[in-house]
Amino acid sequence: MTGLEVRIDSSRPIFVTASADDIGAIFAKMTDADQLSVLAAMVAHMKPHRTQWDYISIALEHPSNRELRDTLREVLFPEAA
Repeated sequence: MTGLEVRIDSSRPIFVTASADDIGAIFAKMTDADQLSVLAAMVAHMKPHRTQWDYISIALEHPSNRELRDTLREVLFPEAA
């Protein structure tokens, strides 16, 4: 993996610097199994923060994000599109 800067100044905290584009590029280079593992980890880590799903849904309804929403729906859930 490239594109992530990791600084370890002490035993904690550990700082990782990456843009959304860096993360997207790394994600795109992963195998399908690794991509599914990342998505599963994201869902698992967000379980305690259920309200965040609402915020994401609301943000995806915004006109500037509608293309992303439609693409995700079409690609992830083709029968629902």
